[in-house]
Amino acid sequence: MDAKTSWGAVLALGGLVFLAGSAAQAEETVVVSGSEPQSRGSLNNAFEVALGFGYLQGFGNVGANVPSLTDTGSAGTSLDLNLGWRIDPHFLVGVYGSGAWLSTGNAPGNAHNNWSASAGIQGNYHILPGTSLDPWVGLGAGWRGYFVNRPTGTDARHGIDFARVQVGVDVPVTSNVAISPFVGAATTIFLTQQLANETSFSTIQDRQVGVFINAGVMGRFDI
Repeated sequence: MDAKTSWGAVLALGGLVFLAGSAAQAEETVVVSGSEPQSRGSLNNAFEVALGFGYLQGFGNVGANVPSLTDTGSAGTSLDLNLGWRIDPHFLVGVYGSGAWLSTGNAPGNAHNNWSASAGIQGNYHILPGTSLDPWVGLGAGWRGYFVNRPTGTDARHGIDFARVQVGVDVPVTSNVAISPFVGAATTIFLTQQLANETSFSTIQDRQVGVFINAGVMGRFDI
């Protein structure tokens, strides 16, 4: 999958977001049987599950004698899973996990595919809960793995996403469901690697900071 295909999928899902937004604006509150009408802003002490799909690409150098992120991988498709506790209408704390398939990069002799995965903790702040458009910002940190599959084996690198930032807008569909387009970036430093022809991990020398850019659409489900 190339960058054009990845962006095409994201834009297609973006169209669904705007259709859902139009429907949500026509009915901003939902009547729950046996209770008063409520909006998404009434969320308090709720468990939230968010599933996302989008684009991911890495940029920057890794370290001494290590191919750059753009040399080993190009644009790809990502899947995200977020689990959190909505403390009140504004604040959420929780954990996240992601996986991404990346197309090959610019360097000769690249592998036929590359993978990246991440997991960590995060917090979100919702600016206008209970409205038809609720902007939010998220900050997190955690582990990242990067895997380059070659005919002779797999190059594996492990590091830290020390700043993972996402911003988006929730478009409520019901009182407990929202669709949210988002963009984000994670600053990453890789610490160790094991090449396909090696039997153990070694420390990456002269480490440098790279960045992974992502964008897409997620659905939020509150319980």
